[in-house]
Order: sequence, then C-alpha cells, then structure tokens
Amino acid sequence: MKYSRHPNFILGIITIILGLIGVGFNSNGYHDTGYNVLVGTVIIGGIHYIWSIIDIVGKNDMKPFQKRFWLISVVSVPILGSMLFYVLHQEKGKIIT
Repeated sequence: MKYSRHPNFILGIITIILGLIGVGFNSNGYHDTGYNVLVGTVIIGGIHYIWSIIDIVGKNDMKPFQKRFWLISVVSVPILGSMLFYVLHQEKGKIIT
C-alpha cells in the first residue's frame, strides 16, 4: 500500500466519487447538473488513465511480464485496473506484484 497516497490514486478516488454523484444527479431529475458533473468526471478520469499508464511504463522495479500484466489490466478496466495497481504494487522483492 505504498502507493495509496500517490496523487493519481487520490485522483482515481475523486473520479469514482464524482461519477457516482453525476449519476445521482441524473437519476434525481437534475439532468443539466448531472451531465456537467459526468463531463468533468470523464475529463478527470482521462487524466487519471493516462497518468497511470505513464506510471506503469516508467517503473524500473518491475519485470517486463509484470509491466505487461498491469498495462493489460489498466487498458482493459481503466479506473479499477489502475486503482488495483496503486493498491497492490509494492517495492521490488515483495510477494505482490
């Protein structure tokens, strides 16, 4: 959990919370506000997505197969894959990759 205080991890949490708020606004009849919140969520989520890919590619403490695994995880499930990377990735020599 070394990376759970990483700014991009926090940005991912904010993205998830804003997405839930935007969906809540849309379902309660505030369609304009919900739409605007969801657009902001997509923008922040895109920044989070790109930043997490850059973080994975730039890590020097992972083996090539570990980088491929995390890149596949992030590309296939963008927000959750990168959140799992920041929670599970530890320093070199740990059990969890």
